[in-house]
Amino acid sequence: MEGSGTEEVREERRPKSAASGSKQKKQQTVLLILLILVVAGVVFIFYRNGTIGGGSGEKPVEQYLQAIADKDFEAYTSAMLPLMAEDYRNDLEERGITPTEYMELLYSDYYGEFGDDLSIDIKITGRSRVDSEFVDMFKESYEDIYGEPPKLGRALEIDVAAYFSGSKSSDLIELECYAVKSGGEWYIAGCEYKTEDANLSAEE
Repeated sequence: MEGSGTEEVREERRPKSAASGSKQKKQQTVLLILLILVVAGVVFIFYRNGTIGGGSGEKPVEQYLQAIADKDFEAYTSAMLPLMAEDYRNDLEERGITPTEYMELLYSDYYGEFGDDLSIDIKITGRSRVDSEFVDMFKESYEDIYGEPPKLGRALEIDVAAYFSGSKSSDLIELECYAVKSGGEWYIAGCEYKTEDANLSAEE
C-alpha cells in the first residue's frame, strides 16, 4: 500500500515537471530570439555607420591629416578616391619637384603658421551620415572635374578636433571632414573648418 502510494505521488509529479521544463524552454527560446534581435540591431547600426564592413570612415581622415603633418605624399593621395589621387600624382610629375616639396607647396600656410616641424594630434569627436543632397553635389562636382561619376556607397561626416603644433605656434582647430565609401573602401572627400574665421585652407 505504501509502495502504491509512493508510485502515485511520483506519477503525479511527472506531468508537473514536464510542464515546468516546457515553460523554461519557451522562456529560453524567447530570450535567445530577443538577444539575436538586439545583436542584429547593433551590427546593423555599426554597419550603416561604417564601423564594420569594409573598414571605418575615420581611417582615411586620420591618414589624410597625419600625412599633411608628415609631408607624406603617398599616404596623402592613397586616402583619396583613385581619380583624385591620380590627378595629384600627375600634377607632381608635371611640376618636377619631390613629393616632400609638393606637400610643402600645398600646405605652405600650415607650415608657415605653425612651423616646418608641424605635428597634428587628431581626435574624432563625432560622426554622422550625410544627407543625399551632399552625395549628389559631390557626385556632380566629381564628374565635372574627372569626366565620370564616382560609384559611391555610404557617406559620413567626421567631426575632428585637430591640435596643430610646431616651433612657431599651436592651435586647436575643429574640422568637418567627409568620407565616402566606394568599391568597399573608404576615402576622404574633403575637410572644411567649423569656425568662419579660420585662415588656413583645408580643401581637397
